[in-house]
Amino acid sequence: MFSQNNLFESEPGYLLIYADTSAVPIYIDGNLIGQTPLDKPIPVLEGIHSISHHNPSIIDPFISYGRIETDKQVFVLAGDTVIVSLNTTLLSKKENQIKNNYKRTNFIGLGLFTIVLWQLWILSN
Repeated sequence: MFSQNNLFESEPGYLLIYADTSAVPIYIDGNLIGQTPLDKPIPVLEGIHSISHHNPSIIDPFISYGRIETDKQVFVLAGDTVIVSLNTTLLSKKENQIKNNYKRTNFIGLGLFTIVLWQLWILSN
């Protein structure tokens, strides 16, 4: 009697994703959708969606807790089609830059920590 006739309660929105490279995995809200080129629009619920080209489960821990700049955020209205273009080459370069900046700040912090420990050791003797 009470069955769901449709997957969506309201009319879905659609995402049409293009990328500059083929065979790139596309993730929407952390779920693998497929590899480029995607021929058909992907139906999604109305709202904000995150689109990325990397698996969120294997991202470095320092960027897995929040939104990173290489992800695209789009708002989809019901019945509307949003066209998203991913430049995966530039996104990968930006991601590598974020990782390198993080490594540099870790080395600086480790160096300062070592100096403080060394000073404390000198003061204790």
